[in-house]
Amino acid sequence: MTSHLRADAERNRLRLLDAAAEVLAERGLSASVADIARRAGVGQGTVFRRFPSKDALVAATVVHRLEQVERIAEDAAARPPGEGLPYFLERAVSLYLQDRCLYEALEESPLRDPAVRAQHARVLDAIERLVERARKAGAVRPDLRAVDIPVLAVGVAHASAPLLAVSPQVWRRYLRIALDGLRPAAASRLPVRAPTREELDRAACGSSSAGSAVATSAARVLAAAAAAAPASVLAPAAAAVAPAAEVADAPAPAPAADAARA
Repeated sequence: MTSHLRADAERNRLRLLDAAAEVLAERGLSASVADIARRAGVGQGTVFRRFPSKDALVAATVVHRLEQVERIAEDAAARPPGEGLPYFLERAVSLYLQDRCLYEALEESPLRDPAVRAQHARVLDAIERLVERARKAGAVRPDLRAVDIPVLAVGVAHASAPLLAVSPQVWRRYLRIALDGLRPAAASRLPVRAPTREELDRAACGSSSAGSAVATSAARVLAAAAAAAPASVLAPAAAAVAPAAEVADAPAPAPAADAARA
């Protein structure tokens, strides 16, 4: 009987989180707890028995989304090394462009919440494994880092957003161009190293306003990957030549002749 009650309670919790994700996606943080309760078919008292505040509910919703992202990463890991990373990433930009919850909630720095930070770290662990497999297989440029992926992907999504009113699928064009830039033959030396995970975490927790904008965008894309429609994805930065001393962890790029043949 006790296990049955626990199972019912967990189903009710997930139903509430799914309702919260839907309502927040439609209305952003202006959505009320009453709106979410109505969508879930429960009273506000039920919501507050589960979550002591709206902030706690938003944080739990982000954790729920990130758990879905982790499962997608696990599915991606079962694919060939050259396919896993694109498979994982293909959902991200679409939902980023659709989900106001992820725009607004993550701008409020939910990474300050310990549960969100822990789940975010697990997702980055999974991305690191996918990137490492792709690098070893020669499927991506050798200087790609896991933290690059959400930061770069959000750039394509953000830049495409103003064009959606006239061309709803235009972001697919730019994602495809960007994805081509991940190929090893297209790589040229990057001017600076990638941020570390510690730097990403510090920025996301508000240590600097500029860094926070970048890091919360990264977290945004991770959460977005949970439910977006399929698409090709990811944007490497435009290639820039820099002295070798400035690149702490970047291997030498492919020869120019190889790039020309690609």
